[in-house]
Amino acid sequence: MLRTLLLAAVMALGLLLPDTAAAHAVLVDSLPAPKAKVVGSKVEFNLHYNSRVDAKRSRLTLKGPAGARALEVRQGKTEADLAADIVTLAPGGYVLHWDVLSVDGHVSRGQVPFTATER
Repeated sequence: MLRTLLLAAVMALGLLLPDTAAAHAVLVDSLPAPKAKVVGSKVEFNLHYNSRVDAKRSRLTLKGPAGARALEVRQGKTEADLAADIVTLAPGGYVLHWDVLSVDGHVSRGQVPFTATER
């Protein structure tokens, strides 16, 4: 009897885990890619997630040699994409920090490090 109850509990937990893991937006692709080198002072950021994200309630922060600055976030090509750009990027190492709100209400965070070089 105890063995049957334990097996039922493990199976029920297994059914719950995939839904829980899929609830958060996961970064699938980004431009620039992690650890990429970008040339020039103008950079277009495109972040693609595995689920729809709310651009109005999501944040992108660029941290680099001159400190941190918030970027103006806009919806990308699809509801699973965010976009932003910057036109005055000095050479150096940078980290794009992202905080996104998926449409189901879960917040996900991450970062994309990259290096900017002169032309």
